[in-house]
Amino acid sequence: MQTHRQRFGVHTYEVDAFGTIAIAALSGYLQEVAGQHAAALGVGLDVLMPRGLTWVLARQRIENPVPIVLGDRLEIETWPAGIDRLAALRDFVVRRADGAEVARATTQWFVLDLATRRPVRPADVLDARFPREPSAPVLTLEPGRLPELREWEHQKRFHVRYGDIDVNMHVTNTSYPTWAQEVVPREVFRARRLADLEVQFLAEAHYGSAILSRLAPAGEGRYAHAIVREEDEKELARLVTRWVPRPEAILPAAR
Repeated sequence: MQTHRQRFGVHTYEVDAFGTIAIAALSGYLQEVAGQHAAALGVGLDVLMPRGLTWVLARQRIENPVPIVLGDRLEIETWPAGIDRLAALRDFVVRRADGAEVARATTQWFVLDLATRRPVRPADVLDARFPREPSAPVLTLEPGRLPELREWEHQKRFHVRYGDIDVNMHVTNTSYPTWAQEVVPREVFRARRLADLEVQFLAEAHYGSAILSRLAPAGEGRYAHAIVREEDEKELARLVTRWVPRPEAILPAAR
């Protein structure tokens, strides 16, 4: 199958205080190019939703070893990478305009029945152009769930806003890494940038819910996260993040 490519420019409203791309923006690029390719293959939301179906992201891992900064011109290449039981797999490679690879990602997607809110078999929805056998992923996902966060050192509370809700009428996937990042200690955020993220989505969240974002250290520059619905302690997502030193040229003066 042919891959799909799309270009993006990094804008001022997509970077953090230090001029590096916000994880929500990068994840949003991946979602956009995945949606465009699905539409080109005849299974975009415009086709699925009239059938009572939609795409939802079930798991995602992003590696961003090279800083993506304000003004960078990017090209993202994506392709379907097979089917694993209820998950349709999709991979991505992100390159700068000069051809240098700056990020890659692997994802798992469910085709969700909008009435039952349960996944259906993607093989029953995707036509023969989609590969059935999983190919070697660009990044490895460990089997099973990410580890449960039983104890935590930091916690913050949020309410789901209108701006968090997507066309599926639940919290969009890009909000969860943003909530997780908010609990990282300030000194870490100032001195380090997020270079590796894995998130596993476990349940839906809707407008008005109170959200608890929890964090525990998991090694040098690494953190384990849990996103929990306060009203019933329902676990919505588990995440693992890795933070690396920011380039000295963009570190702010101490305040």
